[in-house]
Amino acid sequence: MRRKLYLLLLAPFWLACQPNGSDQFGVDPAPIAYNDEALASKKSFCSDANCDNPYSEEHYKYNSAGKLARVDYVYQVAPGKLELSGYTEYIYDQGGLLTRKIRYGKHGLLTGWITYDESDYEYVNGTLKTERTYFNQHNPDKKIPTGVITYEFRDGKKIGQKWYDAQNNLMNQVVYGYKNNVLNRETWLGNKDNVTRIFQHTFAGNRRQIGEYMPNSNEQVALIEKAYDIQGRLSTQETKVSNPLLCIMTPGMIRYSY
Repeated sequence: MRRKLYLLLLAPFWLACQPNGSDQFGVDPAPIAYNDEALASKKSFCSDANCDNPYSEEHYKYNSAGKLARVDYVYQVAPGKLELSGYTEYIYDQGGLLTRKIRYGKHGLLTGWITYDESDYEYVNGTLKTERTYFNQHNPDKKIPTGVITYEFRDGKKIGQKWYDAQNNLMNQVVYGYKNNVLNRETWLGNKDNVTRIFQHTFAGNRRQIGEYMPNSNEQVALIEKAYDIQGRLSTQETKVSNPLLCIMTPGMIRYSY
């Protein structure tokens, strides 16, 4: 809640009309990794381009196999002071497949860390197929199913994802497109296969721009610009909003540390 309020207060300072990106950006990816999944040690959320005073951070810890084991969520409680507000643990089977994810936080007058939402993962021939999500109710304790996410892969790349509610009704879905094995388009659809958003990727060396568009419109309602280091790892991500009434994203800067 604190983060959402903070973002709402900051939003007016970030809102600006954003052009459609530099002419140097094109549809062909450069021959670099564009690795958004590199093992970061920290992700900082900032209100300024230099990220000198982050209002929140995520800290990442990995197990001996190099897989994500825990994410700590810290928020600014005073200028220059960050405090742990919750964390997520990741659990794997003996083969190294992620089987469960549990998020912990504070809950009213209850002491200690309390389980909130969690996910169970199912695989077919080692490929992720289904994620079942739950919310942990307290007083009385009860594990409540909240929905299902299905995944579709082809040649090792994720090409689709669908979200269902607790009654197994389709809510929304996304289809991923690639160029030269690099993600270059995301098409979001509603529960009746109606296109709701399109995210188009363009590239310029170690930078990637992702424009958000409404269906059947050339108006760019927001722009994400990502920069990658010499190893192809994601280093910064800045979101700029030109139409806050239509955009589904929040403006701001994210900086990655390794």
